[in-house]
Amino acid sequence: MHYEECNIILNGRSNNMAKSIFKSNEGKKAIIKHYETTMELWPLPYEEEYINTRYGKTYVVKSGDIAKQPLILIHGSCSNSSMWIGDVLELSEHYYVIAIDIIGEAGKSDENRLNLKSDEYALWIKDILDSLNISKAIFMGNSLGGWMSLKFAITYPNRVSKLVLLATSGIAPAKISFLFRSITLLMMGERGFKKLNQIVYGSDDVPIEAIEASSLIANNFNPMVGALPVFTDEEMSKIKNPVLFIGGENDALLPTKKTSERLLKLLPKAKTKVIKDRGHVIFGVTKDIVKFLRE
Repeated sequence: MHYEECNIILNGRSNNMAKSIFKSNEGKKAIIKHYETTMELWPLPYEEEYINTRYGKTYVVKSGDIAKQPLILIHGSCSNSSMWIGDVLELSEHYYVIAIDIIGEAGKSDENRLNLKSDEYALWIKDILDSLNISKAIFMGNSLGGWMSLKFAITYPNRVSKLVLLATSGIAPAKISFLFRSITLLMMGERGFKKLNQIVYGSDDVPIEAIEASSLIANNFNPMVGALPVFTDEEMSKIKNPVLFIGGENDALLPTKKTSERLLKLLPKAKTKVIKDRGHVIFGVTKDIVKFLRE
């Protein structure tokens, strides 16, 4: 299951470096408590670790056999690693799965937000891999996490074997209509958040647990606001390894068709799948992902 409430990112460094990204200490505690309760349902044993990076401590969840090929999972914005709870069991049959809480997001990593126009997020991921003694890995990212996976693959192409991109930002410009509307709705409090939920989820049959988690985060967390940088043709050309993109035909945030077309044009080893009548939320595709990875 892949879900997230807000893919609304500031194009540059956030001004939240000096203050909490949560609206209150009580709100932060509520999000973390819900996170921990959800992780009690993680379908297999896992190991937790806090990794020191140059930008702060990062929380990771490790599942499966360490002798297998590593698979790095990076969640979307306004979310945390619990979003992979529906995928990890099948993925761990074949891979050593490491889910990372993005620094500055609604998880257990430090609250620092980095500069999207620099290589800081790529350096942050490099620190994590170095600490785990992983020289090369498969990367799978959802939306913002897909953008970060791409950024790392562009900066350190020799450290990525394959890429799986789910409703990923940064390949084609975000829909301007959604950006303006989302900023307005975020100023309207809980009523605006509920409306934003409806736009993001559309007609997708999303589990009530996912909606509850997103609403809790939306009411207690300050997201970054704006559009993610789009990677240039020159940057994209640095990716030589196989890439799988999966997006929803009716994604309200991102132009899925344009994303698919640009990937197929620029990357000779790219495959794409556009899911009919699906919005920004991507779920039920784990078998497709495993098939691609094992080819």
